[in-house]
Amino acid sequence: MHFYESTLIDTTDNIQCKVYANSHPKGFVIVKPKYIPETLLDFTGLRKRFLFSQAVTRFNLFNKKEIVMKNLKVLKEKFPEFFYECPKHQNWFLVVPKEKLKGYHDPKKGLQELMKVPVKDLDPYLKATRELVELIMKAGVPLDKIGISHSTLLGNYTPGKSDIDILVSGKENGWKTVKFMEIVEHPKLKWKTKEDWAKYYKDRVVSKQFNEEEYVFNMVRKKDDGFFDGHVFSIFVLEEPEETWYDWEEEHQPLGTVKIQATVNDDYNSIVRPGFYGLSDSKIIEGYQEVPIKRLVTWSRPFILQAKKGEQIEACGLLEKIKSKDEDYYQLVIGYFDTYTSERGEKEYLKVLIKQNGTFL
Repeated sequence: MHFYESTLIDTTDNIQCKVYANSHPKGFVIVKPKYIPETLLDFTGLRKRFLFSQAVTRFNLFNKKEIVMKNLKVLKEKFPEFFYECPKHQNWFLVVPKEKLKGYHDPKKGLQELMKVPVKDLDPYLKATRELVELIMKAGVPLDKIGISHSTLLGNYTPGKSDIDILVSGKENGWKTVKFMEIVEHPKLKWKTKEDWAKYYKDRVVSKQFNEEEYVFNMVRKKDDGFFDGHVFSIFVLEEPEETWYDWEEEHQPLGTVKIQATVNDDYNSIVRPGFYGLSDSKIIEGYQEVPIKRLVTWSRPFILQAKKGEQIEACGLLEKIKSKDEDYYQLVIGYFDTYTSERGEKEYLKVLIKQNGTFL
């Protein structure tokens, strides 16, 4: 069975997890725990909810580093099987062993069921979901290649607050969708303006690595998250089994944190997770001796669709030497799980360089 990114699975301990990749090591599924029964573990600084007829803790890695480390320790003490120390990567991943899987929430089947309900019987949130799906179908994506996930699928959404989560299967379908959304006009479709992103930057102090102009430039042109009829929506693109590019048999040698500049020569796989950008003319400007970097890999959704073919980028992440069956090469990686607990997590970024007066800023 192929486990698609951003779908939901349940474990034999009744822990619900979000699948966190389109490609997985043998015997495991890469995940982030999502809802954990309150009776199982006592976490710090996490919210509780009443779902599935029980009190659950909403597990969250987006927190202060000290809190994340404490909660991961609690999780590991009770459920060590959630932690996979990958010898090929010399790094760790959160996983569910396949023998611990109990249930899978099918996003395509869920959408098919939603489409059976008459529009007049749907609440505003689900009406917006259905209309958004119908809009995406106008891009040439068939209904059987679209799904819904997270609270949209399970029906535990909060109207006015919960995202509408749409899943599109296949990279060709994903690119059709994104390019269509870039140009389509619809009275219920709205994107954040430059002014909106600038306000967001000022209010949240988003990153030490981006100034306001850079942040707005990088965010305003991405069309996979927006508003539809007042509801936030997100589009996730899934790789079909025959499309996966990630090779879990490659050997990774971590070399340290580096900052680079390069030109993007291939952005086709930047639409999935993990995704990558092919690079040329790379230059290490901080952290290591000069070596040619073949690609930039991202495990982090904020850096998906961040750069386009032909653009100049600057990035900071983990430099790795890769040994594959065909060649040895170097790559930069952003967003491994260890960044939630390490100093590197505060340094990592990817941004397109803005050119002014013939000079890249």
